[in-house]
Amino acid sequence: MLHDGWAVVCQVGLWGWIASTIGLIVNAFPRRGIMDGAAAGRWGGGMAVFFALWIAGMVLA
Repeated sequence: MLHDGWAVVCQVGLWGWIASTIGLIVNAFPRRGIMDGAAAGRWGGGMAVFFALWIAGMVLA
């Protein structure tokens, strides 16, 4: 049986991961050949957190 709360966590995790990935691409690489390490760390950390939420939501839903 599907648990609605974990299904919501799964959706939040998926869309947060997608948004964080787009944020990483846009903000960590402002110009060709240039990488902003601080922005990459923040957005990469967000990607890791949302990916973990997504996986936890899929397993526990």
